[in-house]
Amino acid sequence: MIIYEVNCLVDDAIVEPFKVWLQPHVATVLKSDGFLSAEVLDLTVDERLTARPYSTGFSVRYRIATQSALDHYLLHMAPTLRRDALDRFGHQYTAYRRVLKDQGRM
Repeated sequence: MIIYEVNCLVDDAIVEPFKVWLQPHVATVLKSDGFLSAEVLDLTVDERLTARPYSTGFSVRYRIATQSALDHYLLHMAPTLRRDALDRFGHQYTAYRRVLKDQGRM
């Protein structure tokens, strides 16, 4: 299983509109083949949050069946969805991403 983590740092001025936008955005991403589930978390500790103008953070963790499903999403869906966020919020937010591989239960 692959975990695709998207961390968003948001300016105070757009926190509420960003939260409203985020739920349907996540639902759209989940329509991509191989995406199994997602959770949206408040990002409470992150070095990047101390640098203005970003004071609020969200972390979205998607669980994906395979690396090839993630690769397909990144190539075919992600560019349009990222452009939508940029068109809506401009430089009042930033995002960084990580890909993690689940090693199973320990």
